[in-house]
Amino acid sequence: MMAESHTTKSEISTTTVTTTSPTYSSPQKTSGISFSIQYFKTGPGIVKIIELIIGILCMACAAPAWTRGTHWFLFVVVTAFVSTSLWCFIYLLNLKGAINLPIDWLLTELLNTSITTLLYLIAVIVQFCSITLEPERNITAGVFGVFNMLAYAIGSFYLYRDWKDSHPHSSFSGSVLKRNP
Repeated sequence: MMAESHTTKSEISTTTVTTTSPTYSSPQKTSGISFSIQYFKTGPGIVKIIELIIGILCMACAAPAWTRGTHWFLFVVVTAFVSTSLWCFIYLLNLKGAINLPIDWLLTELLNTSITTLLYLIAVIVQFCSITLEPERNITAGVFGVFNMLAYAIGSFYLYRDWKDSHPHSSFSGSVLKRNP
């Protein structure tokens, strides 16, 4: 006899499902404040520490202020030092994960650092233009101001790169300047 082979529609098939995770994962939400120094081992964290150290040198060289230009320079340096110190405490105490507010932390820090870079540029120009009394001390303060302005520019670059990576489909990614006929 001859054996027939029948194929039924109830064959078993195997399906493999592959999932991918996004390239940017948001920080883990914690229930409270925790001490963390991991940020200061990264490039942006090291730049923040350098900004603080150079800011102290700028304040030491420019104080006391004898001219109006040096008053403006010290105002910018102290304001930048205070805001950078606050950001360092935010990272040190991991407050980003502990505070439940609808804040785009990265964009806020990017705007703060970029504006500080611009203010440093203006303050350094004013400091160099207002050198009358004790020129060595004021020139030294201006030179340290240039170095700190460069440090803030590098910090702005790091923050912009991180912000752009975390917002891949922002409204700025398309051709904004094209006109539709």
